[in-house]
Amino acid sequence: MTKIAIISDIHGNKPALEAVFKDIKLNGADKIICLGDIVGKGANFSDVIDMCREKCDTVITGNWDKFLSDPLSKHGQWYRERIPKDRLEYLAGLPETISFYLSGKYVRLFHAHPHDLFSRVQNFSPVEDKLGMFEIPKLKRAADDEERESDIVGYGDVHEAYVKYLKGTKILFNVGSVGTPYDNTPMPSYVILEGNYGSKEVSNFSISFHRVEYDRELAIKQAIEVDLPKIDVYIQETRTGTYLRKNNIQK
Repeated sequence: MTKIAIISDIHGNKPALEAVFKDIKLNGADKIICLGDIVGKGANFSDVIDMCREKCDTVITGNWDKFLSDPLSKHGQWYRERIPKDRLEYLAGLPETISFYLSGKYVRLFHAHPHDLFSRVQNFSPVEDKLGMFEIPKLKRAADDEERESDIVGYGDVHEAYVKYLKGTKILFNVGSVGTPYDNTPMPSYVILEGNYGSKEVSNFSISFHRVEYDRELAIKQAIEVDLPKIDVYIQETRTGTYLRKNNIQK
């Protein structure tokens, strides 16, 4: 049995990521996959890029990674100006999906939606929208991605950890957020998938959610030191795990 740790939405929060990597090691994960949004919001975006690049087996792109690495984008200029060119080039080259068999189930992972990095499916979205998450992606796929719908889909983007069992044997889960959880629990969230990696034979598997305590006040202190934009909102979100950026461009 292989343990695959899945993280997402770190958003420059180095203390949170350090705590999560430590917990992943304690849980004996064999692989780490990151579902994007490495940058934005928090203070240590360059350090977080380097940490994910070093420790994750696969990193796919998120919406923040996409528009910050696009010099023509009007969004996130404050962050873009503070990320070294080589890191921006790394973000620009990230893949958009990853897929594999696990205990007979075809698993697909992406940041937000199979067709568009900037579409959003929430926990409270209609069932029809959730079922659309299992479609063959229009996002750029790897050469070995099969021309079939997914059995299990994992994604990030909405910062709210949950799992839904849908039509037939479809399973949809959101891994939550490492850096800025928005499910009223201000603790980083990640998922461990466990099963027979690469096997098309139906066998045992599991999906487990993990919440990790970390030094929130250190993350806030670091944000204050760099004079982070919307610092009051960042402080309250970090302390409460509640989404406050109603007028912000993207989660």
